[in-house]
Amino acid sequence: MALEDDILFLRRIATFRVLGPDALRVLAISVERVHLRASDVLFEEGEPADSAYAVEAGVIRLRRAKDKVLDEPTRIGAGALIGESALLVETDRPASAIAMEPSTLLRISRGIFLRMLESDVEAAVGLREMIARRIDAALDDLDTVLPRFEQQP
Repeated sequence: MALEDDILFLRRIATFRVLGPDALRVLAISVERVHLRASDVLFEEGEPADSAYAVEAGVIRLRRAKDKVLDEPTRIGAGALIGESALLVETDRPASAIAMEPSTLLRISRGIFLRMLESDVEAAVGLREMIARRIDAALDDLDTVLPRFEQQP
């Protein structure tokens, strides 16, 4: 893909929509394209997470060790971002990721992402506001369900 195509692809991902053109260009220049065959493992549960992956094509299955055999695995398709929190904080992978079919992903390293935010104040502010909205929505959801748990004997 050409650089401009990568920029357009990244812009369609919700996390990156708040970034300006310069920030998106930095990300697009620095991504590493990863190609997987069906059943290739992208990463294992518990591994240190130092990057996120944007699914460009294909389907990735996320599976946790504690999932039961009959649990339906989470499937992630094109246009999704896997490991978003790894862009901002040191963490471990909460699940294993396995390609269900030939897949192409863009690997975005935490180091590059943080340097981009340090050099682009508007991008950092936009991302902070997006995260704040997500936290507010999650807290609102908790306020909705918490009374149901408090009423149970």
